[in-house]
Amino acid sequence: MAACLLAAGCGDDKDLGHNCPIPVHYDRAMLDKIQAALEKLPPDSVLRQAMTDYETERDDLRFCR
Repeated sequence: MAACLLAAGCGDDKDLGHNCPIPVHYDRAMLDKIQAALEKLPPDSVLRQAMTDYETERDDLRFCR
């Protein structure tokens, strides 16, 4: 995925209007609350998959420059 972002031109290319979004910073207290809320969800909750996808996207943003 990171290679796709780089190949797609995810960067600060003003001519093409590409900009990398800045991920929201969560402090430890917020991360702990998120984890506690996730643990309360049923194992088959669609929100579990959505949060996994979101985490992957946030990780991919680290490669976007």
